[in-house]
Amino acid sequence: MILRRIREHVNHHNWFAVAVDFIIVVAGVFVGIQASNWNQERVNRAQGRAYRAMLIDDLEVNQHDLAVRKRYYEWVRGEGLKTLAALNEPRSSLGGQFLVDAYQTSQIIPWSLERNTYDQITAAGQMELVGDTYLRDRISNYYVGSDVTGKNIASAMPYHDIIRRALPYAAQYRIRTLCGEKIGENARGEVEMTLPERCTMEFDPALMRKAVDQVRNTPGLELDLNRQLVDLDQKLVSVDVILRRAAALEQILKRWDH
Repeated sequence: MILRRIREHVNHHNWFAVAVDFIIVVAGVFVGIQASNWNQERVNRAQGRAYRAMLIDDLEVNQHDLAVRKRYYEWVRGEGLKTLAALNEPRSSLGGQFLVDAYQTSQIIPWSLERNTYDQITAAGQMELVGDTYLRDRISNYYVGSDVTGKNIASAMPYHDIIRRALPYAAQYRIRTLCGEKIGENARGEVEMTLPERCTMEFDPALMRKAVDQVRNTPGLELDLNRQLVDLDQKLVSVDVILRRAAALEQILKRWDH
């Protein structure tokens, strides 16, 4: 329509009308571009809010997992301290409780960190939608720092393999069956772990004596147990560090939209 009018005005040498039509065309294109830009900005803002909400959900999952992990490490450490004390007792005084404590000290929990949203954002190249440079740096530093700290959390000390090689299978099976941790999940799919209280059980006397002797006669057991306890101390420190950083980042993200 507008092009037909322009041709008619040109044929009639109505240059003023041509100029007016040209301005109308340019203005229409400009308004169209601006409207498209405004709409894209609106979409980007909505996507940024969605990403921040998803990151907050991930951080809440991480904090729940870390709280479970902290209780787990404290429990294992407590078992280790009891085992260390028992190694200084006469061998004749050691029985089933020593075996249970020594085995529980070898327990480990796999390391995991919820980072699906962060990986999704970076893979799509859309970090700039999440916030300004400060916020992007805080998010990236949290995940990079957690990955580095997580290497310590994911490590397993030699004590784990040593005690499971020394302790007869029949004794290990009985301990796992009667004194193992119970792992389930809540409605959100988050891990729910019930740790056993101080667990006592009866062993066949011959099996118990054999198991106690094999564990006590393991070369360097006390040194390996010391290393296990030091590692658990380090893991507890690492968990506290990631917990504090996750809580701080969550608060920053929550304030961002208010």
